[in-house]
Amino acid sequence: MKRSIIFIILFIIIIFCFFGISNLLEYGDYEVNSYAADVTLENDGSMHVTEEWVVSYPEGYTVSYRNISYKKYNPDNPLYQEAGNRVGIEVLGVTVKGADGVPLGTSRYEWKLSGERDERGEIIECPAGMSECESIFVRVPSGFEEKMHFIYEYRITGAMTKYNDAAELNWIFLDRFETKIEKYELTINVPGIAREDIMAWPRGTSGTYEVQDGKIIAKGKNLKKAELLEIRILLPAEEFDVPARNRVNRAMRDEIIRYEAELAEEMNNRITIATVLFFGTFGMLAVLLVCAYIAYVKYDKEHTPEFSGKYYRELPADYTPAEMSYLYYFRKIHDEDITATVLDLIRKKYLLLDQNQESVTKKNPDFKLIRNPEADLKELKSHERVLLDWFINTVGDGKEVTLKQVENYPKISYQHALRFQNFTKSFVASAKLEGSKHDFFEKKVAREKSKMLVAALIPGFYIFLSFVLRTVYSVNITFPLVASFAALFLYAFYIYSIDKRSVKGNEDFAKWKAFKQFLLDFGNMKDYPIPGIVVWEHYLVYATSLKIADKVMEQLEVRLPKTIDDEELVGATYLGLGYRYPTYRLWYTFGRINSSMALARQNFTQTVVAYNTKKASGFGGGGGFTGGRSFGGGGGGFRSR
Repeated sequence: MKRSIIFIILFIIIIFCFFGISNLLEYGDYEVNSYAADVTLENDGSMHVTEEWVVSYPEGYTVSYRNISYKKYNPDNPLYQEAGNRVGIEVLGVTVKGADGVPLGTSRYEWKLSGERDERGEIIECPAGMSECESIFVRVPSGFEEKMHFIYEYRITGAMTKYNDAAELNWIFLDRFETKIEKYELTINVPGIAREDIMAWPRGTSGTYEVQDGKIIAKGKNLKKAELLEIRILLPAEEFDVPARNRVNRAMRDEIIRYEAELAEEMNNRITIATVLFFGTFGMLAVLLVCAYIAYVKYDKEHTPEFSGKYYRELPADYTPAEMSYLYYFRKIHDEDITATVLDLIRKKYLLLDQNQESVTKKNPDFKLIRNPEADLKELKSHERVLLDWFINTVGDGKEVTLKQVENYPKISYQHALRFQNFTKSFVASAKLEGSKHDFFEKKVAREKSKMLVAALIPGFYIFLSFVLRTVYSVNITFPLVASFAALFLYAFYIYSIDKRSVKGNEDFAKWKAFKQFLLDFGNMKDYPIPGIVVWEHYLVYATSLKIADKVMEQLEVRLPKTIDDEELVGATYLGLGYRYPTYRLWYTFGRINSSMALARQNFTQTVVAYNTKKASGFGGGGGFTGGRSFGGGGGGFRSR
């Protein structure tokens, strides 16, 4: 059940992260709060523009550029056009205002045009790829305020084209900017022309427009970096007297209207496809979640155990702590299992704990572990034999080993550290082998769950479909693509990770879980008769693998009697030492063995890191820190530094 919940949560997080990252990517280091342009079409076909940019800056910015493209002829335009139909630009003025909206004094800022030099001595020019372009440079030496207003006034001469039957403005106002524009409004004034004589086709995937007597208003929010602010307008030809170079001796009105109708239909199709693809993505995800739920019910949901109590007050089974860990943690063996196995071998007297003539007041006594020559090693499990052989024969002298020898072995050399690592790998492999003999897990699940991988074809097909639709309709497929890949990966990962305990395994697991809860709570059970020290030595072995040994010892310090008769100490091992030597604390020996195993692992890590660092520093010269287009003229954007 946990894996199913994790699968769903991870998927939701990925989707939300995608939306968050996508939104963040639309912003640069600064934010354009608004763009407002007031445009007037003049009788000679010129276009008078006054625009205001409101921009929020962090500290450190001093320069902005307004790049205005006035290229009218577009070779990609499918409609008839003439190469001589050119335009010009005249920059009339620049005004800069601070956060309070009050104009700055002209002594506080400077503005220049293309061809002049900026404060660095570099020539002011538009970015590469923008021909027939004017770049307006603005600099405030003292630095931009938190919010700045830039007002540009310019005239585009020859902006309109006059045909035999109509006058046309086909213009891109914005197409290159470094950050999303939160709000925009474009007002185009056509004095003296009635609403019914105006035809307008704004471009974009969002926003609204309104045609009134004498004007067209287009506005919207969140204009993304890759989008355009573009509009085509048809007006009565007799209202304008344009220069000869901007006249085309041809009737184009019906052709333009027909072309725009085709673009509108194409755009509507794209919007429909994009909408279906967007919401279809959620449908695909819903289907995949249903498949994941079916897989959970059939292959992942645990069997209901017969035992349902909160506490289990005795050991549920007699297998070793490493085998218990293999069941409890779904086939995993942890570092604590090595410590638990050492304690268990001491408890079972395969290893004899010797004080090694160490003072009882010493901080870290060097206890000795001696192999019991009378113990029959054939009765041990394979992982227990691996550990015993490693401790006594590899680290020790074949008969005994001290705790300090175990601690220091991995730091003797890099080769010794590798041998320590090989020992842990061998122990883990042997423990898993022993655990597998108990049939803790369903064997058929591995074969049956693979059938559910067929459902992974659903997001796979959706990925293919998304690419096809992008090719045919040029729709944005970022969201369905990311969602499909995320769903495919997470679903396949979930199916692959499905593992299920058998009826017997889950019954034992329920008891071990209740036993763990008992160990955590027994200190508060007033009516619970505390077993003898030998029983607690057995319990602590499993508490170590369950990673709660320290909490159990805290309770034992309070609940166990301060003194015990010698008869009660018969058979006791590592806990018994604390009673035989009253100056020891109860957990002293237990804690020393625990810390010794932890220190050995720490020394292994330090030795490997030191070796790799030394090896890496030997290379090189040193070490250390290692919708459709109308193909209008114009364009341009805004950038800062």
